[in-house]
Amino acid sequence: MSWQELWVPTWSPGTVIFRAAVVYLFVQLVFRCVGRKELARYSTFDIAVLFLITVSVRQSIVGNDSSLTSAFLALTTIVVVDWALSYLSFRSPLAARILEGPIPKLVTDGRTDERALHRNRISREQLLAYLREHGHTSLDEVAEARLERNGHVSFIFRRPPLPG
Repeated sequence: MSWQELWVPTWSPGTVIFRAAVVYLFVQLVFRCVGRKELARYSTFDIAVLFLITVSVRQSIVGNDSSLTSAFLALTTIVVVDWALSYLSFRSPLAARILEGPIPKLVTDGRTDERALHRNRISREQLLAYLREHGHTSLDEVAEARLERNGHVSFIFRRPPLPG
């Protein structure tokens, strides 16, 4: 083992930082285009895809540089960019809408918004499955349902009439 190969990077720190930031932003864009619903559930297929993505972009970030310095720098850059985007989304509703997407309403007063379901690639059967996960079986019980930014469907249920 060579201490020089272990710690002395092949590429300049600026190059590693730039490449890590660009690749991170590109991966975020790809995931944003894929949609929240697909990323909300993690199947073995999803895990395989995530693993293959990391393998494929590693070369783009640090190239043939196997030094720990470049690895630490790339990881730190990715974490800082992620934190900065998260903070920006927290501070600005407009930034949150752009970076994380809107929170579409799927159901209003028991009626589905078919265009919103189609746009978000959610079938009526999937929506009913999400509803059953909340212990309900009929959309008539739903005052409002939305696709949240984390990919889950949230429901607000109508209050049952008070016994008279």
